[in-house]
Amino acid sequence: MYYLLILLLGMTANLAFPPHAISFLIFITMTIFCYFLEKRGNRSSFWYGYTFYLGAVIAFIGYWFSYYFRLQLGCGYLLSYLLTSIICLYTSLYIGIIALIYSRYKTRWQWFNLLLLLPSLWVITELMRGWFFPRSWYALGYTQVNNSLLRGWFPFLGVYSVSWIILSLSGAIAYLLFRINQKNVIRLLIGIFIFLGGSTILGQINYTKPSGTPLTIALLQPSIFSSKNYSLQTLYEIETVSSELLTSNHADIYVLPETVFGTNYHSLTPGYLEQLKTIAAINNAEILFGSSIHINQNTKYTGTLKLSDLENPVYIKHNLVPFGEYNPLKDTFMEPLVSAVTDQLSNYSAGTNKQAPAEIKGQKFAFNICYENTINDFVANSTKDATIILNQSDLSWYGETGMKDDFLQFSQGRALETQRYFLQDGNTGDTAIINPKGEIESSITPFVAGTLTGTIQGYIGITPFQVVGNYPIWIISLLIIGVIFFI
Repeated sequence: MYYLLILLLGMTANLAFPPHAISFLIFITMTIFCYFLEKRGNRSSFWYGYTFYLGAVIAFIGYWFSYYFRLQLGCGYLLSYLLTSIICLYTSLYIGIIALIYSRYKTRWQWFNLLLLLPSLWVITELMRGWFFPRSWYALGYTQVNNSLLRGWFPFLGVYSVSWIILSLSGAIAYLLFRINQKNVIRLLIGIFIFLGGSTILGQINYTKPSGTPLTIALLQPSIFSSKNYSLQTLYEIETVSSELLTSNHADIYVLPETVFGTNYHSLTPGYLEQLKTIAAINNAEILFGSSIHINQNTKYTGTLKLSDLENPVYIKHNLVPFGEYNPLKDTFMEPLVSAVTDQLSNYSAGTNKQAPAEIKGQKFAFNICYENTINDFVANSTKDATIILNQSDLSWYGETGMKDDFLQFSQGRALETQRYFLQDGNTGDTAIINPKGEIESSITPFVAGTLTGTIQGYIGITPFQVVGNYPIWIISLLIIGVIFFI
């Protein structure tokens, strides 16, 4: 019964993320986690941390991962749940291990343990998952993208610094619960007041400024599942809807989402490209669209093409989707099992890590495709010389699960970290325009075909996070953890 309650406690963390987005709840959940971890002995601390995060990760990814494996890759119920369970059981090891380390090596200073050591241990796991597999989709800091009191930390030190702050504030409250008296309550309130005052000032700093002439950009959402049961009829439907959307609005730049046609542009209906070029010429516009790019029989990429220069992609995707664009279990004992139940795993090649922004209509666009959006230092580094950021995605792979809502929150984090307009164009949603303050200015209802048109201003300048990346939070956390070996 005790571990069942811990499992449920971990699941409550998901309520702080979309679609519920009860952002303050993460502080309550993590305060309870910190309080009871502090009371655990060495022997049970691992299972406490493991069970807590198992509940969290099941709530985070359990549904949309199993949906993706089952309905998009055709793995069937048994294998889809097996693969999802493996990922959940594996990911929970991170928190189980740091809970064990915390209980075994914590210092005699309880305030140091709860306010500094535990946040550092936790964030190290988020950083490691952001570096290795699986990516740190659910860093706690994302829950605060709409919190004006903490927004200033995103362009300063990135989303992981906000995760650290959440754990530290939660640890401070837990510490107060252990040593509650009038003096400590006053100290805590003063400390929080000073911190929030400094955070508010930090949030008023503009590291970037407007540059160039604003552009009218139309983001097209065809809302056709091109990734499943693909046929010539599907291609015809996508081409028809895309043409209708292109002619429904005037814009300087039209954007179609990731691999929108489900095939490379050489395989489009004869005459269709000429039809698109006519539309572009009438509007004196440029059309950008996601496409697979076949170099030869053994080499293919996924990227973004410009209609006026199809032979030179403006971007080639660098970070590929596991179990979608490549098989992460290749050359392991699991490869035969996966290959036996599905033949829908693609084998794409990756583009280079650093690609220059594409200058289009006087603005410099930095591109990222699909879940590259979740890799904060990759986006920050690739946008230093850009004025506008554009993400193209096809989240139809995940159906009507909560993945699309979480993905939009990640985009808000990227807009905050770079202080630039972030345009997100999805096949079925979410398609949105996010301003440099991380605010969603406009969006389209998911799973409805439509066009989102907006006037977008380019921005130049570099935020501190774009300069230093995640290195400061790595260094600070490791230094704090290192203290336990010298006392």
